[in-house]
Amino acid sequence: MMEIKADEMEGGGQVLRSSVSLSSVLGIPVRLFNIRAKRAKPGMQAQHLMGVEAAAKITSAEVQGLVKGSMELAYTPKTINGGKFSFNIGTAGSSMLVLQTLLPIVLFSPSEVQLRIIGGTHVAWSPNFHFVKEVFLPIVGKMGCSLEYFELERAGWYPKGEGTVKLLVKPINFLKPLQLTSPGKFIKILGVSCCSNLPETIPQRQASAARKLLIKNNYDAEIKELVLPSRSKGSALTLWAVYENTILGASSLGELGKKSEEVGEEAARKLLEEMGSGAALDSHMGDQVLIYMALAKGESSITVSKLTSHMKTNIWVIEQFTNQRFRIEELEGGMARVAVTGIGFERAQRSLEQNWK
Repeated sequence: MMEIKADEMEGGGQVLRSSVSLSSVLGIPVRLFNIRAKRAKPGMQAQHLMGVEAAAKITSAEVQGLVKGSMELAYTPKTINGGKFSFNIGTAGSSMLVLQTLLPIVLFSPSEVQLRIIGGTHVAWSPNFHFVKEVFLPIVGKMGCSLEYFELERAGWYPKGEGTVKLLVKPINFLKPLQLTSPGKFIKILGVSCCSNLPETIPQRQASAARKLLIKNNYDAEIKELVLPSRSKGSALTLWAVYENTILGASSLGELGKKSEEVGEEAARKLLEEMGSGAALDSHMGDQVLIYMALAKGESSITVSKLTSHMKTNIWVIEQFTNQRFRIEELEGGMARVAVTGIGFERAQRSLEQNWK
């Protein structure tokens, strides 16, 4: 059983998520200890528990230590199952981070997988639904990962959550490598400004403030203004810049005491910073694509706007499971080039392993 000291480097929930994903895909039992030891609330919280519980259900895994606040987990996957699954976090914990754990696993299932995840769809410290749909999925789509559908039935905001997303994943045989080092020609900026159970002027105000700052910097944007069904209140603005080769994203979340104009300006400012870097991937997307690069068949190479501690930690975790070393070259202005030769994992390998067992 592989052992992972989960408070290494940045030491957050990403260590747990990546470990469970890779354990499930590769069929490697893992024991994690000191989980989120550096956090104000150490150990696993609701979102982390559901990510593990969901992965365990899909892989028929044996699990020990799956309780709130636990800092240790033993996880032994047995298989990867297709079919329909529904998971409820029970809080506003991020459903997108649960999906982040599950997607690499279900890509290699023997049959299609339909997922329904209930929780927070637009919450702090995680990508929101619109970022995942408009930035993450098109990028991993270049590697062969495509969803039949990815839909938001109901938005989930802090503190209630209760947002619902559903998606259908058809399995693939292997992931193609990703060569994404230049954004190419700029095409346009798009966005979604949304709210739930708040004045309908809020999406307009957020969008207007974002466009104003973008226009000041010689860009414009097409921003949809949406009122989303939800059982709680909240607002968000997500922007993405479409280029010839890639998509860069940024977002901002409304909160009590934060003006709508601040939400709009914050998202626009973040996007302009990403665009100004010259990188092919924004700092968040660069982190999220690493597992797929490591599993792919062939050499992947990307440029990211910033090499974050989160990204360095994720690289460390992935290297423990794959024995492949990422090559990092720090470039001018904080940008970095990240490359790895993937292990060329194929779905047939997992099926054969399951038959042996």
